[in-house]
Amino acid sequence: MFKVEPTIKTCSIGWLRLVALLTAICLATTATAQNGDASKDDSTDTFRRDIVPLLEQYCVECHLEDDAEGGIALDGFASQDDAIQAGRVWIRILDVIESGAMPPEEMPQPTSQQRQRIIDWIENDYFAALCSENVAPPAVVIRRLNRQEYDNTLRDLIGLELGLAKDFPADDIGFGYDNIGSALNVSPIHIEKYLRAAQQAMEAAIVLPDADPYSPAELIGLRTYPLSVEAPVEFEHHLEPGRYLVDFSLVRAGVDESVQPPWLKIGFGSDARRLTATRIQDETVVYRFWIQVNQQDSVVRIEVDEDPTADADDPATTIEANVSGDQRYGNNRGLHADSMVVRGPVRWEPDSLPQPHQRILFRQSSHDDSSRREVGKELITRFASQAFRRPVTEAETDRILAVFDLANDRGESFECATQIALTAVLVSPQFLYLVEPESSNVDRPLTEYELATRLSYYLWSTMPDEALLEAAKQGRVRSDLNQHVARMLADPKSAALVQNFVGQWLRLRNLDTVSPDPELFPSFGDELRDAMRSETEQFFAYVLRNNRSVLELLDADYTFLNETLAQHYGVQGVAGPEFRRVSLAPQDAQGMTRGGVLTQASVLTLTSNPNRTSPVKRGQFILQQLLGTPPPPPPPGVSELDESPQATEAASLRERMEQHRTNPQCAACHKQMDAIGFALENYDAVGRWRSSADGFPVDPSGQWSSSIRFEDAADLKQVLQSQAKKTFTRCLVENMLTYALGRSLQPRDFCTVEEIRRQLVSDQFRIQNIIVGIVQSDAFGRRGVGD
Repeated sequence: MFKVEPTIKTCSIGWLRLVALLTAICLATTATAQNGDASKDDSTDTFRRDIVPLLEQYCVECHLEDDAEGGIALDGFASQDDAIQAGRVWIRILDVIESGAMPPEEMPQPTSQQRQRIIDWIENDYFAALCSENVAPPAVVIRRLNRQEYDNTLRDLIGLELGLAKDFPADDIGFGYDNIGSALNVSPIHIEKYLRAAQQAMEAAIVLPDADPYSPAELIGLRTYPLSVEAPVEFEHHLEPGRYLVDFSLVRAGVDESVQPPWLKIGFGSDARRLTATRIQDETVVYRFWIQVNQQDSVVRIEVDEDPTADADDPATTIEANVSGDQRYGNNRGLHADSMVVRGPVRWEPDSLPQPHQRILFRQSSHDDSSRREVGKELITRFASQAFRRPVTEAETDRILAVFDLANDRGESFECATQIALTAVLVSPQFLYLVEPESSNVDRPLTEYELATRLSYYLWSTMPDEALLEAAKQGRVRSDLNQHVARMLADPKSAALVQNFVGQWLRLRNLDTVSPDPELFPSFGDELRDAMRSETEQFFAYVLRNNRSVLELLDADYTFLNETLAQHYGVQGVAGPEFRRVSLAPQDAQGMTRGGVLTQASVLTLTSNPNRTSPVKRGQFILQQLLGTPPPPPPPGVSELDESPQATEAASLRERMEQHRTNPQCAACHKQMDAIGFALENYDAVGRWRSSADGFPVDPSGQWSSSIRFEDAADLKQVLQSQAKKTFTRCLVENMLTYALGRSLQPRDFCTVEEIRRQLVSDQFRIQNIIVGIVQSDAFGRRGVGD
């Protein structure tokens, strides 16, 4: 046990939250230890023996329980066992200790050996305790496809790039990404949009026969034919072979429109259709349908048929009941065939139809009633299995086939009936959601198909391809994961991983919303904006596909430029709109450096204000996006920086911000954040190099910690690669794991994070170690359980 004597506080209220957490924990340990089991031997509790004294010496002064800075006081840690339950807090403590961000510069500093003692306890005792438990990973929340995934999946399913998801409501963001299951809700407008999109997709993919260009021909003429149960109507026709659209009118005199019209079976020879009425007009019932006339077919046959939906035990549903009663036409009781008009023959050559049509309707019906249904079932089964990303069950096929039957019974063409049935597939939850059924919240390995789906939506943001589905069928996805990853990363579809992951991790998507002042930056436009985004995407893609070190993301001797961006940077010898790899010197004669994402125009523009740079935004970007140690939000009521013309003419931005930091509420957070941001001050609000700003020379130097300084951006990159290497790589792994799983990370996930990070370090920081480590982890390969 240890006792803390109250002292005069020297810390500001705005201290980094991470420092507060560390400080509060040391006090909490003290308070609880006094009330805990006094008989416990401290010699076996390394936390109490080795760590508590250090925390007492360097931390607790600012976070006494009764008056904790930032409102953070954590008590209740009487022992190492209690401290281990603190979860993510120790990961963040590790980050700030390793980076030197804690304790703050003006406070007493631990020696390097003392820092290492805390690091060793976290990496050994804490991680060993956390990871030794055989605990199931957290469950992935069932999630729907986001807009990008919907469009990509539809593209790969039907072979058309339609972009229909642009009309959907925007996807909500959770934990930095738009593929987080808990954030992807479904509203009534989603349902409406999904139905409309499914209809549009099927209308675009499947071509329907068209009889409108053909003149109508009457087959019955002026006479009518009585139709009874016992005596079908038959008459000759002289139609040439082909497909026809038929309108047949049946008259039933004196019958109320509410009475269900009879089912009919109508054939023109070898093709006969079982039909229900299309519409009712007073005493006339109309049946519109498509029919195939084959060679040597010459007789039309019309007969009353059983109602397939009827109850066999109900006498009221028999054929006789449907056609008897007070029905009268002239002097005859019953029904009369009144007219039959045909259009055609429609010229129909399936081999000349667009590829998406042939892809979906890979087999043609022979256009008799049994063939239509048999082939329809085959087409539905294959399409639904692809759409659901697994083999469909017989029950699922039957439900979809029932939709086909409804359209077929109303006389629709085979293509139309199939189109309607497949529309139902595209609004099924089995298509719209990544479904992994759970039973009583029991952890289990993912099935081969589920694993293939997770892998595909991680690396491609779309459905598995045929090779992956075939591997799942053979049970070889899990056993061959490394080979699948290598193949998929080499595929052009892995561009989706770059665009969607990097676009959100580095916030490149926000480039569409930035608007630099056109008077100050007249060269900025859509072409330059697109070039900025392309540079960062192609740079990351090169690192990824060539399995290079992730540290190159911080600094590299190359980038990717086209003429537009090269001119913007002042780089000579790059002509044309195509991007190409360009070698860079570490620094040019002016001191400019462009290697790594921090000094690429995309990030520099994103972290600026419309009219000037923002060291605060740039520093915050590095702390939050690259190091995973975001500063807390500013306290309420803090005054804004003076931007008046008098202020800007009187002092440089750096001097004005130093004055702004005299507010004790601002100083602690801004001290490191601003210093990091000012290292990039040689780059203006659209990423161009400069040596002065507003008439004042730029000073890019700063302090990383009490013992580490940097002179400029190039120097800062070296500091990040050396002093913050572990923090950066851990942050990158955490972000990629969050994106891969589509959920937030829980404390038990940090065992996975640390295992992947250590493998990354052991293999020269090659980036594909992260990908492989994620897909081979239990977190990725198991269903998991909820909390």
